Amino acid sequence: MDRKHGLNIILTFVLGFTLLYIGLVVTFFFLYAAFTPREIALGLLPPGPPNETMIQQIIQQYGLNDPLFFRFLRYLGEFLVSNLGVSSSISSGTPVFDLLMRSVPHTIELLIFPLVIGIILGYVFGRISNRSKRNWLKKGIQILSAVGIAVPIFFFGMFLQFTLGYLFPLFPAVGYKSAMNPAPPLITGFMMFDAFISGNLPLALDIREHYVLPTIVLSVAITALMTRAYSSNRAKDSYKKKTIFSHTAKTSVVFGAIFTYLFLIDVTFNLYGFGSIFITALTHWDYFLIKGFLFAFIMLYAGTIIVSNLIFSIYGLVKDKNQLPLKDVEEPMEREPNLSAISDLKIYLNKIVRSPLMYIGLLAVLNSIFATIFPELISGLTYAETTGVYVGAWEPPSPTHPFGTTQFGRDVFALVTYGTRGSVIFGAGAVLIGLIGGLIFGLLASKFNRIGHTIIMSVTLVFYILPGILLVLLATMIFGNLFGLLMFTTGLLLIPGFTRIIGNTEFRIVPIGKKIVSYLPLFAGFAILLYASLGFLGFHDYQIISLGGLVSQARVHLYDAPWASFLPSAAIFSIVIGLFILHEGLAKHSR
Repeated sequence: MDRKHGLNIILTFVLGFTLLYIGLVVTFFFLYAAFTPREIALGLLPPGPPNETMIQQIIQQYGLNDPLFFRFLRYLGEFLVSNLGVSSSISSGTPVFDLLMRSVPHTIELLIFPLVIGIILGYVFGRISNRSKRNWLKKGIQILSAVGIAVPIFFFGMFLQFTLGYLFPLFPAVGYKSAMNPAPPLITGFMMFDAFISGNLPLALDIREHYVLPTIVLSVAITALMTRAYSSNRAKDSYKKKTIFSHTAKTSVVFGAIFTYLFLIDVTFNLYGFGSIFITALTHWDYFLIKGFLFAFIMLYAGTIIVSNLIFSIYGLVKDKNQLPLKDVEEPMEREPNLSAISDLKIYLNKIVRSPLMYIGLLAVLNSIFATIFPELISGLTYAETTGVYVGAWEPPSPTHPFGTTQFGRDVFALVTYGTRGSVIFGAGAVLIGLIGGLIFGLLASKFNRIGHTIIMSVTLVFYILPGILLVLLATMIFGNLFGLLMFTTGLLLIPGFTRIIGNTEFRIVPIGKKIVSYLPLFAGFAILLYASLGFLGFHDYQIISLGGLVSQARVHLYDAPWASFLPSAAIFSIVIGLFILHEGLAKHSR
């Protein structure tokens, strides 16, 4: 074994356990900032009026007033022995470990089949995209994968609930089992498997039937995601061009995206898994349950990183028969012909003006920008009129309201117009914050030597420990659902992406500028998708109209007023797919 592959195997475990430890540190300080000792103690009191003596006893018992260092040591000790406390919200007095044993395996069980399907199909489509000489086929696969990612997954789920669960009732629309069936005994935590091994085959089949619609949604979303991931590996032996750090970053992004899909699908279909229980814990300020779920997530993340990097290292060891020097471990830096800045810029502009994708995406983006600047002109209503209270809630489309009304008789089209403004401002602000941070760290990485470059790139891995949706949810728990806070936190999540793009590009103005311009639409699209997802979960600034919040509000009227959720979802999709297509048109010529 040469030094490169030996170092990769060592780094596999070093990185995994380092990220595990950092994850515990990060979650500890989040919880420390969010909860005071008194709030934690109040959650552990029995029903009845608060008793000050009992509160002080609980604070003393759990060491909640101990110095920070000793509280952290206790925190780590509880993690090592799985002493996670008891819940005060879902089921008061129930050990958190028991709730984890029912919800986490249940969520993993739902993921297994879609993950297998998504990896296989994504690999096949990605290979076709990379190797096919038919340009139309490549573009078709790229656009379809962009569409699969751009469609809000909660809307796709609601669409299947409406069509295959309501109009054509082929499958159950909500829940993980029928109400008349008892829950399976807790053996492994995997619901369908527990029902099967306990001898209750009808219950196992009932659970499988309830999984059909969520499985379809997840399979499509993961296939699109994996197609995108595999098709970005444009070289045949792309493993030779990656390091353990770049592979960890990519795995972290995919893990975070899949986790977000699971989170949203769990809430959409009321599956009572990780997402539903975590949201309940956040809204009820259930300290021990939040801590327990964060423990479980960090363990899953670290385990995934270790397994993925180990497979990556072993695959490279088997495939690479040549002895490579240690210096090849560094991440490759993209270099371009040594042209003058003006010549390079002219060539780039000449290429992008011939790209049809660029024009299609630009047209869609300009429409969204126009709605952002002139919402009153498009909707015909002022903001005050749009958010007024009227008679005729949830009415169907009519000459007065061409797209129907929603809660309080408000016009759906006007709400969507002002919601588009909020989404575009959010995406632009988050990208600006991410770009500023990415420029600082990325330019430093691009300018430094190999060791400095590697150090900066490895530090960015800290940003990937918690998926964006979890990090922003925890921030809202501490500071509230303020629009600026949500935008700032999302912007922080974009810093590592910009850092890696800029840091791995040659330190010249035009090459770096081309990379930045091509990735601005992509990151803006992801920021807007995250903002819509937060709104769907109920975490948004209620003084600003959120497209995701409109979908969430109309969700309970899916069957009697589907128009109220269709138009906001279509608006989210049109904004994001326009940005993604613009990215495809620009990225092709940025290399």
